[in-house]
Amino acid sequence: MRRLRKHLSFANVMSVIAVCVALGGGAYAAAGKLSGKSIKNGTISKKKLKANVLKGLDTCPSGAPNYTQGICYGALNGAVDWDLAVRDCATKGLRVPDLGEGLLVTNKTTLPYIWTTDVADFSSPPGPRVIVRTDDSGFSRIAVTAKTNATAYVCVINATNPPS
Repeated sequence: MRRLRKHLSFANVMSVIAVCVALGGGAYAAAGKLSGKSIKNGTISKKKLKANVLKGLDTCPSGAPNYTQGICYGALNGAVDWDLAVRDCATKGLRVPDLGEGLLVTNKTTLPYIWTTDVADFSSPPGPRVIVRTDDSGFSRIAVTAKTNATAYVCVINATNPPS
């Protein structure tokens, strides 16, 4: 007993109490006593949430109000060359879809030909671009056309979760 009392100091006692309180607080939260009602808005960043915990809460900007599988897309724009389509999307804070996004959008909407960001010819300067088109049977197909050909396009952006 004397040996134990010799090593017992105020700091040692306080550190043991602090560890017990810390472990008890974690156990309290883990036991389900902590609920969404007791968390203030904006106190937990999205980085700290598990993946897909906010699934189904995706939102789209007004320039691209339509949604499919994590992609927001706007209305079909008139036929222009590839450079004009890319610039127009950029001025709206959006972009031309990549090939996968183009397939998602055309499968959802049966839009006609649309531009994508993909290059079909890697010569210098790059020439043909990949387009996605919907054929008469309603299926999306991948095709190639010169970037100077006028082709319809849509602008896209990744869907985001609403601000907390």
